Amino acid sequence: MVDNPLADAQRESAGASTFGKYNFQFHWALCEVIKKHEQQKEYAILIEYHEDVVIANTLEADKATFEFYQVKNQSATFTADSLTKRKKGAKKALKSSVLGKLLGSCLNKQYEDRITTIGLVSSGGFSFNLEKELKLDVIKMGDIAEDELAVLTQNIHNELGIVVLPEHLQFIIPEIQLKNQEDYVLSNFARLVDKLFPGALCNAVSIYRAVVDEMGRIGRLEYDYKDWARLIEKKSLTSTSIHQVITLHSNHPCVDDIKNDFDDLVNDLGWRSNRKRNIKRRLSLLALRRAGFMSALDIDVANSFLVSHGKVNEDDFCSDAEFVDALVQQAIKDGLLKNVKDQDELLIEVIYCLLKAE
Repeated sequence: MVDNPLADAQRESAGASTFGKYNFQFHWALCEVIKKHEQQKEYAILIEYHEDVVIANTLEADKATFEFYQVKNQSATFTADSLTKRKKGAKKALKSSVLGKLLGSCLNKQYEDRITTIGLVSSGGFSFNLEKELKLDVIKMGDIAEDELAVLTQNIHNELGIVVLPEHLQFIIPEIQLKNQEDYVLSNFARLVDKLFPGALCNAVSIYRAVVDEMGRIGRLEYDYKDWARLIEKKSLTSTSIHQVITLHSNHPCVDDIKNDFDDLVNDLGWRSNRKRNIKRRLSLLALRRAGFMSALDIDVANSFLVSHGKVNEDDFCSDAEFVDALVQQAIKDGLLKNVKDQDELLIEVIYCLLKAE
């Protein structure tokens, strides 16, 4: 069991309970998912866990770094004063400011040195005095005029005792807006599939609905997780899970080719029709997934089966059935069962390697 580097007590969990009010934040998060997927980067995205959106750059706990985002859908424009204004709560105690709440999630935590971006996203934008009077959609610390930065810093110092604002703090104006969020994300999924699999056919609506439903599910979970693997399983969307959804609702000529090759091969294997259909379906999904985005795990698994395949000489066998059986036995001998879920998946990997090598 690997410890979860984010296993600090969360500031609050009320956001998870009222998740239905926050469609905008997870539509914005989906835009970030699509950007990273286009770049074929590995990631895990967490909703309502320490912050509105947290993105890990890998699925490996010991290597993960994090982006923390608070997402606001509002018409009002944030100023230095409104960002750091503290309202009175119960018994006249001062509440956290918007910026103070975000920084409080990130600073003086066990994971602080692993955060690469602290972002405040607001559909209403920001009104700062900027150096060179630039019009920016991503405002970094170095872009803000000294007098404006001094106001922000002094107010946050009074609230949190912070002397210098983090250099990786950013203020972000999103392209997506509330009125077009569904259509915007849906069209971006369609473009993503076209970029991953040029010439592919996809059902963008089904992809969108499946991902949005899953994001809603993970957003409603309120638990903390000490174990990293359970956090990823229960509370995140990953590059792998998103890609599985995309491949499930897409089709590409490369899949037709491998299905035709499989049909030629399977005639000599003597399988019953049910087994043939099941293996063919799973083989097709594997082929499409690897055609568009090879994760680090996919690369390792594919390479290990390729090495194992090279140890068996096809000329030593009288039939394809004997050859495939020998490849399976060699893969088992090489310990490759530990790399897959079950014996059927090992067989699929063997066939995939065989057909891709031809």
